[in-house]
Amino acid sequence: MEVRLSLSLPRDRSTVPLTRRVLDSALAVFCVTRDCRDDIGLAVGEACANAVQHADAGADYEVTVTIQEDRCIIDVVDEGAGLDPAALPDPEPDAEAGRGLRIIHALADMVELRRAQPRGMALRIVKLLTRTMPALP
Repeated sequence: MEVRLSLSLPRDRSTVPLTRRVLDSALAVFCVTRDCRDDIGLAVGEACANAVQHADAGADYEVTVTIQEDRCIIDVVDEGAGLDPAALPDPEPDAEAGRGLRIIHALADMVELRRAQPRGMALRIVKLLTRTMPALP
């Protein structure tokens, strides 16, 4: 089975916790453990916060979540000016800039950052799921 959620969100900070709650609720239905859901929630929160901060004013951003049997795939696409992912410097340990991507890399099993066409950035986060056994009725 595969479930796909697609959100088109305004560039507004209030959409970050909203997205986290929607995703957490969907993962809970699929008996994903609290620790795994927390990792995914923090990673998607950082990704959405980056989209809100760096997308062009007035632009929406898109979050697509695909929940498969063993993994969760999250795509966050914004319409910002974009950047060259290969040119990203390693951020200083105490620097604010770049901290979100370090957090995402630490929590995810796979991260891909690329330019979106015609403009903007696309971030893909893949997290392998750990599940609990569903409670008996």
